[in-house]
Amino acid sequence: MAAVQGPKSAQQLQPDTTLKGGGQLTGQQMMNKTVKLINSAAGAPTNQNFLDNASLDALMLAVMSERAEILEETLREQVQEVRNKNDKLKQANSIMAKARAAKKDSKESRKTPMPQDVKDFFAENNISWGSGGEKIDPSQTHQLNAGQWDLAIENMKGWTESLTSSSQLDMTKLQSTSGKFNQTFEMMSQFVSKYYRSGDNVIKNI
Repeated sequence: MAAVQGPKSAQQLQPDTTLKGGGQLTGQQMMNKTVKLINSAAGAPTNQNFLDNASLDALMLAVMSERAEILEETLREQVQEVRNKNDKLKQANSIMAKARAAKKDSKESRKTPMPQDVKDFFAENNISWGSGGEKIDPSQTHQLNAGQWDLAIENMKGWTESLTSSSQLDMTKLQSTSGKFNQTFEMMSQFVSKYYRSGDNVIKNI
């Protein structure tokens, strides 16, 4: 005759936060696992509609879980945006060095050609190279004298400074989103802990 299992303790119901292959669960994965455990502890069949049958505690947990998921996705997008801009700034510094190198042999009466990768960068980022807002056609040869090089480099510096300011603003947004995510995840952790403590007390009194 099979032994009858008693009710699980709160500690036994705590969700494992690690993956089988190692590493940590995401906030959404952890909360999904926790909600399943809550329903299991409440005796709800796994095929029941969660919203129709879950307790108020489980619904509150689901709302916090959804908020954490949204914030986590926003965090990923913002991190990628910051990385993209940082990569663009690195590329801009390299192009700036090449532009300055190309200017060295130029004079007011002597023009030097703009390197192809410099032309491509100006065209791709819509940077003007002259005082009149002239744009680069990367398929054409562009010869610049010293004064024209100065204008082109100055315009590129302005573009780079604008991108740097935008990147700094993105970092501020990223820090704000990260703070909200950490706060939400902490609230969920405290909620789960409180739920299991209450459940443990109920089990002990059975």
